[in-house]
Amino acid sequence: MKEIKAAIRKELRKECREEALKILILGDDKDREDFLKYHNEDKGNICCLVLDYAKKKLIEANKWEFNAEDCFNDPFKHFEDDDTIREE
Repeated sequence: MKEIKAAIRKELRKECREEALKILILGDDKDREDFLKYHNEDKGNICCLVLDYAKKKLIEANKWEFNAEDCFNDPFKHFEDDDTIREE
């Protein structure tokens, strides 16, 4: 857990760190492994996507209540935005 806390401090804004830690504690081993993997590869943006996806799984499993004000949200929300979808 010490390594995860250090990675969270390096990768995330101060106001999002507590939420990230809770997500990784409640999440599964794969979420924690992926977060550390991308942290070690210096891919901070992907670390955030890992947290978005892990939180989505927690919400679907009724282990977390959705709050639009939280730091991490549904990683697929941008695909549902009509402005980002282009017809071929």
